Amino acid sequence: MGLQVRILCYIPLFLLYFQIGEVNTKGICLYFSEKKASWFDALIECQKHHMCLADLNTEVTLGQMETKFNHEEIEYWFGLNSHEKSNYRYASNNKSIEYSPKHSKLVNDGRCAFVKHENGFYKFESADCNAHKRFICTKTDECDGVSMKPGKSKCVITEEEKSVVAY
Repeated sequence: MGLQVRILCYIPLFLLYFQIGEVNTKGICLYFSEKKASWFDALIECQKHHMCLADLNTEVTLGQMETKFNHEEIEYWFGLNSHEKSNYRYASNNKSIEYSPKHSKLVNDGRCAFVKHENGFYKFESADCNAHKRFICTKTDECDGVSMKPGKSKCVITEEEKSVVAY
């Protein structure tokens, strides 16, 4: 079954496998799934496309999602989890969580993190990793200790578009 997703970006809107959105000055693109999966199956699906579950590790990233994303009250897995770990870490680089939005509720008991939009704000919450949710992927060099082969990116961001957002 193919992964169907919408495109979202500063660049012109057109249909591809993923929804694309520039989210910061580093030119990061986020790919939003239409399909639901467990956190682990979502990770595998991202890796099949030479990506990893996304790092939502800055307020700028969430702020840019706010301006580009249709806020249907949908929950999305992203790369943060505490499965078999003593604290939350990102799958892409094994770094500990350093940022979470206000009112986030992450329970450190082997769960996985998801992001949701509620009452005008994004927040992180945790759930059983086997629950089925949509997910967010992004291009990365490594994912869960596996080197990602460089695939041809569908994400094209001009230098002008990169300069729109500043830290």
